[in-house]
Parts: sequence; C-alpha cells; structure tokens
Amino acid sequence: MGKTDTNTIIIGAGIAGIKASQDLTKAGISNLVLEARDRLGGRLFTDKLNSGFPIDMGASWFHDCYDNPLLEKYWKNGKTEFTFDDGSEAYFNEDGRISENSRLKPIFEEIELFMAESYDKLKIDQDISVREAVYQYLQSKKYCLTDYQIRHVPQLVRGLELWIGSSWDILSSRNIAADVHKGRNALVLNGYSTVFNGELDELIDASKYSNVKELLNDKSKIVNKSGEVSIKLNQSVYRIEYDNTNKYIKVYTKDTINPNNIQIFTCENIIFTAPLSILKLSNTREKGSIEWVPKLPTKLTNALERVSFSNLGKIFFEFPEIFWSLNDDRFHSLAKVDEKFYNACKNDLPNGPSSYKFEISREDIPIPKGSVPNGLDYTILFVNLAVPTGKPVILALTSSPLTQFLEESDSETIFKVFKPVFARISGKSINEIPNPIEIKTSHWSNDPFARGSYTGVTIGDNFEDALEILCDPKEIFDGTGRVRFAGEGIIDDGNGCAHAAWKTGKREANYIIKKVNNGKF
Repeated sequence: MGKTDTNTIIIGAGIAGIKASQDLTKAGISNLVLEARDRLGGRLFTDKLNSGFPIDMGASWFHDCYDNPLLEKYWKNGKTEFTFDDGSEAYFNEDGRISENSRLKPIFEEIELFMAESYDKLKIDQDISVREAVYQYLQSKKYCLTDYQIRHVPQLVRGLELWIGSSWDILSSRNIAADVHKGRNALVLNGYSTVFNGELDELIDASKYSNVKELLNDKSKIVNKSGEVSIKLNQSVYRIEYDNTNKYIKVYTKDTINPNNIQIFTCENIIFTAPLSILKLSNTREKGSIEWVPKLPTKLTNALERVSFSNLGKIFFEFPEIFWSLNDDRFHSLAKVDEKFYNACKNDLPNGPSSYKFEISREDIPIPKGSVPNGLDYTILFVNLAVPTGKPVILALTSSPLTQFLEESDSETIFKVFKPVFARISGKSINEIPNPIEIKTSHWSNDPFARGSYTGVTIGDNFEDALEILCDPKEIFDGTGRVRFAGEGIIDDGNGCAHAAWKTGKREANYIIKKVNNGKF
C-alpha cells in the first residue's frame, strides 16, 4: 500500500463529521475533514437577527428526549438553554380559532392509527399518499362523523407536512406511519451552535491544537501522524477514486472560492457525511455532485432513486411588539379546504369508485414564478418564541412547494404571503398587522450542498433497502469496507434528527477504529 496523506478523510463538517473526527482523533487515528462551505456545522446553522436574537436555520429541537444521547450532557453543562414548547396549541381555519369541542384532534389521532395499520400491510408498490389515506379513512368512518369533521379534519392531518417538509399529496402513508419519535422535544433557545461547538471543543481537546482557528488554518496537506487532524473549508469534493495500484483512495477537491484551485488528497478510508441528496446526484456537472471511480454499485444507486429529500422551511419574523396571544406555545394555520376533495369524501359511496383523482407523484408541483401565493392556502405552523423569550419574535415552518417559493423570495414578498395568516392567528384585521422589523428565511432548497432540509418520506420510498446497503457498503471499491456513510439519513432510529447524525458519526468512527486495531488495513 502506498503512503497516504492521512488515514481517514471525512467529507462534511456537520455534527456527524465532527463526531467521527473527534472519536478517531481520540483513538490516535489521523484524519482530515473536508467541508465545501466556508463554515462549519452543515445543516446546524445558528444565525442572528439584527437585534442579536439567535435563530436556528437548521436543527432547533432535541427530539426523542426519552433516549437522546446528547440531552443530559448539554442540559447539565449550562451552555445550552432549553424549553419544552409542548404546552397549549391553537388551531385556526377560515372561521377563526377551532374549538376543542369540534373534536378534530381525536379523529386525527385515529387516522394516524389507521395509517400505522396500513403500514404493516402495504407493499412499496401499493403505497398511497397521506391525502388518499385520509380519504380511505373517511369512507370507512364517515357514518359516525359530523359534516364539520369530514370537512376540516383533513386540514388538521396536513400538520404532518410540517414534520417532514412535503405536501400531503406526495407524503407516503406507508412511511410516515412508521416515523415515530420517542418522548418529548426540547427547543434550543440560544442556538444549536452551543451544541455543535461543544462537540468541536472535544475535538480540539483531543488534537494538538489549542483553538478552532489553529485547527482550520493548518495549511499542511499531510496529516498522517498518530491522532493528527485538520479541517479544511471551501473544499468541494468532486471526485472520489480508488487507486488499485497503490491500494488507497484519492479525493479530488475544488476550492469553492477559486474553482481553478484543485487538490488531491489520499487516504485509506472515507467517512462520507454529506446529505443523501448529494449522493443521489447523477449529473456530475451539477454543483456539489461527486463522481465515483469506479462507479458506485448499481444496487446502491438504484436504491437511492427510492430515497427522497424534503423541504422544510423556516421563516423568522421580528416585529416592533407582540400582537399575538402568549397563551399558546404554537399556532396552526390550516390550509383552505379543497372543495372537490371534501365533496368526494362526503358523497362517494363506501367501497365505491372515487370521484377524486389521486395523482401519484414523487415531487410537488412548484408555485408558478411571478405569482404571490396566499398563505391561507397552505398549512403553516408557528412556534411562539415570544413565550419563552419575551421578545416579539415568531417562527413559521412551511413545507413544499411553499418553502421553495419563500426561500427564493425577498422580505416584501414573504410578508405579503404571511400578512393574512398573521391576521388570522392574532384575531386582528389585516390593516392592524404591523410591518416586521426583520424577516430571515432558510435557504436549504437552493443550497447546492444541501438541496433540501433532510431525508423525506415520499410515496414509493424504499428507505429500508438503501439503509441496509449504506450501513454495510461492502461492494464499494475493493470490498474491504474502506467507504463508510454517516449522517441523519443513514440511520433508522431518529432518522432526520441531529442526535441521530451524531450517533452515525460515532458508529462509523468506531468501525474504522476496530478495523485499524485489528490490522486489517
């Protein structure tokens, strides 16, 4: 085997990559982290409003608090501020606030049970959308539902869109029924960067450096001494090649600031932590795409075609004052009722043909360019940040296709979309809604190194097959397990969450540590 620049190259400096680097460094295994962006963190990104208020454009919550491996650590260290925003929730439609006496929520919970049972029965090629699953439920149970419930419970179910980031027209009833989280969700108030920086500090402590600047400013290419580590920003990997003569891997990068500046790094192993949206790219001319030489196994690329990526959007609004209620942790603005769908649910005969045509698609229809949608036509979830902070700040969560439209729009257009929604949830007239001081939105859908928010659950997804291959990629290169995959999409338990990405970084580092200690490389 030829001499390499380092033992392991980690692609991506998100929480999975940093955790993997941390554990390898502690174990005395040299590693180099390559990051395409000009910053660390990946899809953990804490920004600030002009007022100094911290806002997380990526992960915001510690999900699965029942068994989240990071919760106790960061709760007790005092650097991360948490709140459980699981108090009262208000639901609004065209009639205003929905009364609990309408009993929509228990029906929604029964629909979730209905889909969970369908998940056990449905084969992948029999998968249906959440919209169609709601129709089937209503056909079987409308005999004991009121007209109001038949009309409005579908819009409540559309709240599932804000868990994933896709519309109910493409959300998979088979997969979303299995998307179960364990325990409560703790909202981080002072920025998820406090968590990421905590992991980064552990990496620095394990390295020869005294601070992150030294770790990033190391210009040397060779990082092959025991436990040696370096992170290089603005390094967009565009080719990963196995050198069969020297029995090592060559990683080609372009500088994202100066693309003519090309470097080649060599290593014995790779931990690939970039999003699955990047791994799925087949057109090597697209920014962020990576060419594999030899090509990835057909079995893997075929499986990746049945893995989707979603578009959960986040829009932060800061106003001059709080004009909405402080009695609720969250506000749900329900989408306008689809009259054709309602009539089909109401009037179609049980077990008879459907008068509503359900389109099978894996992508949402985009909002036409040049138009400005009405926010009342979409399901939107507001997180009432004014409750725990006392600041006039509120966060809106959106799904596709509204997310993509908003992430490409200016603040004036965004406010036009949301102004009638703010009137709805505050009970004020539209003319009483003040202009915001500042609006900031996420940009994951048009970020070439993300191409969405996180792994989705779309009709026809076969996540299980892809996961099996990605967790045990024996067929890549020489079949010795040189290539490993980590990230929020390379795990079943906690899929899509930051703590799950951390667990995969730990998992893959442990794999390499065992292999190195066993002398198999």
